[in-house]
Amino acid sequence: MATNVRSRSPFGGIAFTRLGAIFTRDLKMAISYPAYFHSQWVAIAVEVTIAYYLSMIVAPSSSFGANGQTGSYFTYLVVSFAFVTFQNNAILSFAESIREGQTTGTLEAMLATPTPLALIALGTGLWSFSLTLARVVAYFLLAMCFGLNLHHMNWLTGIVFVLLTIAAVSPLGVLAAAATMVFKKTQPLAFAVNSATSLFGGVYLPLTKLPLVVQGIGWMLPITHALNGFRGAIYGASLWSLRLEVLWMVGLTAVLLPLSLWVFARTVQRGRHDGTLGQY
Repeated sequence: MATNVRSRSPFGGIAFTRLGAIFTRDLKMAISYPAYFHSQWVAIAVEVTIAYYLSMIVAPSSSFGANGQTGSYFTYLVVSFAFVTFQNNAILSFAESIREGQTTGTLEAMLATPTPLALIALGTGLWSFSLTLARVVAYFLLAMCFGLNLHHMNWLTGIVFVLLTIAAVSPLGVLAAAATMVFKKTQPLAFAVNSATSLFGGVYLPLTKLPLVVQGIGWMLPITHALNGFRGAIYGASLWSLRLEVLWMVGLTAVLLPLSLWVFARTVQRGRHDGTLGQY
């Protein structure tokens, strides 16, 4: 009886064992493609270099800073490039994990186990977010070599916004995984979301420099508040001064997470009913 109760708990020992198995599976898949795996790190060096040289033709401005301080365009772009990877990887990794499970035949086997669907859905992002976190650290270490200043960094605010970012973009990944179960292809969805982020999320320009309509759409996106929060942390802002960003991200996660898990469960039920779980 005790064992049965533990297996249903997402925080029980057996749940952690299953999360570890999902993490190990995704890790082995990732390093089995060494060219793609290593190219991600090369891309970081390229993006940081591009950000540095772009910043040389754009003067520092209060629009690029936060907490009442003037900021450089280099810092602005580095934060954008680093944090957008959380959203991009969330959308792609959840969907690709489901897709690979379909092509290798492991998805049906995994769904046949008593592992809770929520654990399967969220566990597929564990490796991706771990890798993305390592990439963000690499972004900032390399950017420091180009002159990124973190002397005023509020580390508590920064860590909280990293966790809030992971929590807020995870539902988007679960929805992408659900879309994979139904439509089999998610590249158009990923392209649409990534394009919308670049246009409306304040990735390349502060939202205040864009038309009011674009600002309104941008404020609806979680990545906008993630970028504002971490930029504020770099310039020493406290969690209290960024409380509206925190409340928005917490509220959005509270709504989207159960909704995305419900949609994922419905698509799995439909796949089981139609016998299309393993189709790709």
